[in-house]
Amino acid sequence: MISEQIFYLFLFPWIIFIATIPGSVMTYLFAGLAAQLLNYLPEKTEADA
Repeated sequence: MISEQIFYLFLFPWIIFIATIPGSVMTYLFAGLAAQLLNYLPEKTEADA
């Protein structure tokens, strides 16, 4: 068996990597929401639909 220190050394970077994915998705969604609220994005018109 490998030692416990080596095991956690490999485990923790994966935990950090997996945890950052929802954070980046949430940041992207909130940025889009803020852009809509501040009227930065063009609104859809009848011709666009």
